[in-house]
Amino acid sequence: MAGAATTLTVQREELLRFLDEKPEFSKGHATAFVSVIGEDLNAACFQHYTESKGANVDILTVPVTTHQKRGPRLDRWIVVEQPGEGKFLYQTEIKNWSAHAIGGEVLPVTAGPQELANYKRRRWERHWDLKRHTLKDASCAKVLVPMKPPAELEGFTVRPLLIFWEPIDQVGKRKAPLFSVPVTDNFPFQRAQSWHGTDTFNELWVFSVSCYLRGLTDSNISLPMPDATLRLQTLNRIFI
Repeated sequence: MAGAATTLTVQREELLRFLDEKPEFSKGHATAFVSVIGEDLNAACFQHYTESKGANVDILTVPVTTHQKRGPRLDRWIVVEQPGEGKFLYQTEIKNWSAHAIGGEVLPVTAGPQELANYKRRRWERHWDLKRHTLKDASCAKVLVPMKPPAELEGFTVRPLLIFWEPIDQVGKRKAPLFSVPVTDNFPFQRAQSWHGTDTFNELWVFSVSCYLRGLTDSNISLPMPDATLRLQTLNRIFI
């Protein structure tokens, strides 16, 4: 641990190797690893990237729901104030899928541009319906269901955001880890009448953590990870 009480320093290449290369020592441990740090890590990397673009970012701890007893739940509200562009509230779903996941693929940290581009496009086509212009699976597509924003942020422009760990991109050769795609068939699954409103989104935002980390040159990066920090502190308190 380093810096503030809720900040962790990450060894960038070792993290990429663990999740993308699936080394022998990592087998059997990835699920537990992701359970402890996954959501915090991915959200923090999005914050790290967005702040590098000059934005002010706040990751909220309030639930992301439709405010109904039933219905989809997402992982984070992320507030982004970008000077000259506006104030955005990202209703965010985080997918920790890596080489360890069912259907996952190994990708070397040293992968060349063409290998990386092919991989990213292949993974995108696994999740995106090219004909209907929407997400194939309900576990991802729920991000397209409008959630009920916190009252103090109702004036913000809400954007649906999918954060993937895995390298993924619609084009493949794009260098930016954040991109948006138009959505035609907004939510391709049955929507309960009790869910909040009938509004729809016509644009989806996607961020790849692995792509972002692969584009950095620093060996170590410090990330705000309050949940992961507390969990590690708890383990250190119990085990000596």
